[in-house]
Amino acid sequence: MPLRSFFEGLGDFLEWTFQLLPFLGNSANYLFMAVGAGLGIYWIREMRKHQKAGDN
Repeated sequence: MPLRSFFEGLGDFLEWTFQLLPFLGNSANYLFMAVGAGLGIYWIREMRKHQKAGDN
């Protein structure tokens, strides 16, 4: 089944990447927080643009 092998391959890849996280230490946490904050700020700015344009 090609779909099953895709998900098994994806799982193997994710397990491999999670093994790298301890080597990165807290810098990985800071990276995830920065990306999340950036996306949150982007989302709020887009919502304010829509609100000013009258799109509720």
